[in-house]
Amino acid sequence: MSVSAVGTRGWAARPWQSKASVSVQSSRLTAARMVELAVEASRHVQDDRGWVAVRDRGAMRVDLRIRDMVRDDGAEVMQFHVEMALGAGRVTARSSVDSFQVKESGLAGLVSAGNKKILGYSAYERYMEVFGALVSADDPAAQVSFTSGK
Repeated sequence: MSVSAVGTRGWAARPWQSKASVSVQSSRLTAARMVELAVEASRHVQDDRGWVAVRDRGAMRVDLRIRDMVRDDGAEVMQFHVEMALGAGRVTARSSVDSFQVKESGLAGLVSAGNKKILGYSAYERYMEVFGALVSADDPAAQVSFTSGK
């Protein structure tokens, strides 16, 4: 069983994993190329818990989802996006979790929201790593940083 959350109870009540992100900056790559790389990264992510797929793609944003490989219905367990911003002669792309489901157990009432595990989180982590690696391959001078949310 899982519980859905979209942050309606406040940022502090969300699991720490929901605050994780990758941020990349490049003065060489265009926003369009960053969008292409964000889409390409989704094609390289599939692990034993989930896989990443593009939901929507715009000129400055890619919306993605993670489907659960364990559940029979392949339900969507997380939505996140990568958004591009232009400024100071560089393109910055940053991922952000929009909605998620957490694993529930018989003792769920005793575990605070901040300590619950997000379903599909390992696929999100892998996506961030792949996206950062793809950007670095295209622009070795790009700055790639990860925020764990802790």
